[in-house]
Amino acid sequence: MNLSRTSLRHQELIWLILCVALGLTLRFSAIGTFSHMPESDELNYHSMALNLISGNGIVDALGNHAFFNVGYPLFVLAPVFAIFGDDLLIVQLLNALLGGLAIVLCYVTAKEAGAGKIGRLLATALWAGYLPASVYTVYLFKENLMAPLMLGVIWCAIRLAKEPTYITAVGCGVLFGLIALTGNAALSLAAPVALALVVTSAKPRRKLVLFMSIVITALFVAAPWMVRNMHVLGSPLLNTNGGFNLYIGNNPAATGVFVSISDTPRGDTWRDLRAKGEVLASETLKGEAIAWIKENPTAFTVLALKKAVLFWTPPFHQGEGQASRAESIVRVLWLIQFIVLLAGALASAFIKGLWRCPIAVLWLAIAGYTAAHMLFYVIFRYREPIMPQVCILAAMTFEFLLNRWKIRSNRSYAV
Repeated sequence: MNLSRTSLRHQELIWLILCVALGLTLRFSAIGTFSHMPESDELNYHSMALNLISGNGIVDALGNHAFFNVGYPLFVLAPVFAIFGDDLLIVQLLNALLGGLAIVLCYVTAKEAGAGKIGRLLATALWAGYLPASVYTVYLFKENLMAPLMLGVIWCAIRLAKEPTYITAVGCGVLFGLIALTGNAALSLAAPVALALVVTSAKPRRKLVLFMSIVITALFVAAPWMVRNMHVLGSPLLNTNGGFNLYIGNNPAATGVFVSISDTPRGDTWRDLRAKGEVLASETLKGEAIAWIKENPTAFTVLALKKAVLFWTPPFHQGEGQASRAESIVRVLWLIQFIVLLAGALASAFIKGLWRCPIAVLWLAIAGYTAAHMLFYVIFRYREPIMPQVCILAAMTFEFLLNRWKIRSNRSYAV
């Protein structure tokens, strides 16, 4: 029996390694075949890292000191540039390794969520083979770092619901601190963690201590950056893009997706406002966005719902310029993958046999992350870090249906 179990575990490990190998192969292939030079946000992350290692402090290409989240340039780009110089290939390879880490975390999270062998391996394979995850490896996007961080938090949440230990709580706090520095929208994962602490069997006092452990650890991780901003900008904030993003998503010209500020009522005066300082500019835009929301509650609600729809709209859109045959094929495959994954994940909400705490944690994570973007605006790449959770839900649905089919087949055979 022990030998049989060991053999089964060995087989599962081999399949896991094959899934990781598949994911890395796709990511390395994207790096080798897709030529890309940094643009837009990438240039700012690139500038932040280069300025840091050059001794000029963390400053983006536009002269801002804290407009963009610091996590990705600080933890990924700066170390690479410090060791290898301004080498984009090394960054892309590191992005691929982060993708490999996310594949492994997808496996362990699915396992913690209660998926069987087929379910956890299928979740791993689905994320390993999800095409956008490979393509985005080429870009200097923070989503490459956010995906493994978010998976780590979800694993901690499910683990806390089952076994509320202080080690898990502290680990969760570290991950939240890193997320606070990398992508604020992912702080919405506090909701599934809170659910885990509510349903866990620990006594109320222990729950409170666990909660405080998470909060204090997260603050400890983020505090140096907040102190730096207090010194440089006069405010202990994480970044100065909150007001800007809120305004872009909530103004008379808002459409639900990103629009240039030059196309908003603030367009003619934005340059003068920005010259007064990034903190003041952010607070001013925040105030104007909130005022618009209060004056137009119906329009705000309709726009927020539109953003939710846009966030989960299948990728029917085309890329810029004339697409090559290879790109067209990849886009069709991506569309098929997305529809299958979304359908599988949605089905999990209607299968009573899957109604348990880990599924609720995964769904709350997806709902909270979606809601966070309903307040601001939608760019399609923003949903990529939450797609591993979609893969896990879809895999658990497919595993459940497969098991039901096997049971019915065995009954029919027995008859």
